[in-house]
Amino acid sequence: MLYLVLAILSLGILVIIHEAGHFLVARWSKMRVDLFSIGFGPPLWRFTRGETTYQVAAVPLGGFVQIAGLNPADNISPDDPRAYPNRPVWQRFLTIFAGPGINYLFAAVLLIGLNLVVGVQVPGKGALVSQTMAGRPAAAAGLRAGDEIVAIDGQPVRSFGEVAPAVEASGGRELRIEVLRDGQRRVFQVKPVLDGGKWRIGIGLVPTVERQRLGAWVAIRSGLSEPLLLTWQNLQHFADAFRGRQKLEVGGPVEIVRVMKQKISMGFVRGIEILAFISTMLGFFNLLPLPALDGGRLVFLAWEVLSRRPVNQRVEQWVHAVGMVALLLLISLLVVKDVRNIIVGG
Repeated sequence: MLYLVLAILSLGILVIIHEAGHFLVARWSKMRVDLFSIGFGPPLWRFTRGETTYQVAAVPLGGFVQIAGLNPADNISPDDPRAYPNRPVWQRFLTIFAGPGINYLFAAVLLIGLNLVVGVQVPGKGALVSQTMAGRPAAAAGLRAGDEIVAIDGQPVRSFGEVAPAVEASGGRELRIEVLRDGQRRVFQVKPVLDGGKWRIGIGLVPTVERQRLGAWVAIRSGLSEPLLLTWQNLQHFADAFRGRQKLEVGGPVEIVRVMKQKISMGFVRGIEILAFISTMLGFFNLLPLPALDGGRLVFLAWEVLSRRPVNQRVEQWVHAVGMVALLLLISLLVVKDVRNIIVGG
């Protein structure tokens, strides 16, 4: 229960940090911020300080900052210098980008601190599944990206290079593959297939990682680059899923909390790693050029810069409204799926 509470609080902190990015840059840009909300729906608790009302709402699926004029339906004066649409486009761009941007910055700060304290991640000797190819034996058997292969047919896997020869030596015979997943050992029966004259099970492999102290400069450089590397890997996963080479697995808030709980329970290092990972993913997801997300708003701002004329506010409002409905529906479906998986999995 303690780890569950810590996971929920950690996710809440990441949401607050994201919205604080929008809030602080909006205030710096002389915009008026009417509401800072954690969650959606009816307020459970609220107070007003200065011109801004702060609240915790009933539906804990994110949060928002209500900047005067950001919603075209707001009743504002066209001459109000503190309204969002009346500020320079570069200030509006920075205000929207600040949410995802501070998530990346927070992840980098966490990772730099972790690298300085316990060391930088370097390639280890173990074999980690980086991807499973859709429709191939490993994916069909239940292996997932992130599984560490620790044994094949009872023989320990002591180095990254031992997996492929063991699969090839099977001659197509079913293999008993033991993996480490979320700190627990699991066993899968996988039958290799011929592919290009070689026996394969359809996985990508990378070495496991361990941590070594390599100096302050390396710790800082690594901490700054890891969120960007994770973003590049996510883009590659999207591309592979689009080509049908990999199944795209999407989890909702319940699954995120479940994974955070597991990692936090594994100790300080894993807890900080998952916090940095989720912060990066929040930044990445919100930068996607989709309606209702920060990335969607940035697309409209980019169009305004390129066309040198304001975007029709009513059109943008309808686009984001439809996007928000679709997003909430998707989140609701993911919550139902996550809860069902927990119930089925016991």
